[in-house]
Amino acid sequence: METAGQPEHEARMTEVRARLSEFAEGDPSPAERALVLRLLRSFTAKTPGAVDLLARLLEAGDPEPVSDRAHSLKGSAANIGAIRLAALCAAVEDRARAGVVADPGRTVERLRAEAGGALLAVRAVTEGYEESI
Repeated sequence: METAGQPEHEARMTEVRARLSEFAEGDPSPAERALVLRLLRSFTAKTPGAVDLLARLLEAGDPEPVSDRAHSLKGSAANIGAIRLAALCAAVEDRARAGVVADPGRTVERLRAEAGGALLAVRAVTEGYEESI
């Protein structure tokens, strides 16, 4: 039975796999598989802390550090194929660069939800890579 979030989860996994296929096309070598696993594990390890830091900065309301941290998280998310998280961070970054930290409570809620979805997808893809080794 499909849950309401299942199609989104599958879409996120597809986005991550598509991005990773750019690193290791076809039948990846052991070195390419190792690179992909390092990227996946690094994202999983670092993203919760990055999200927490960005949330604190959003709540503090200072646009410059918000812009910097949103930019950094955007890059990490885009690199791994977490497209939705990257897009949200890009929007936060753009607003902060314009000097605006609007509705921090709602933004933090959206950020945590999107990061959570991205992390679930990345963990699932990681398990698949680990099992195929």
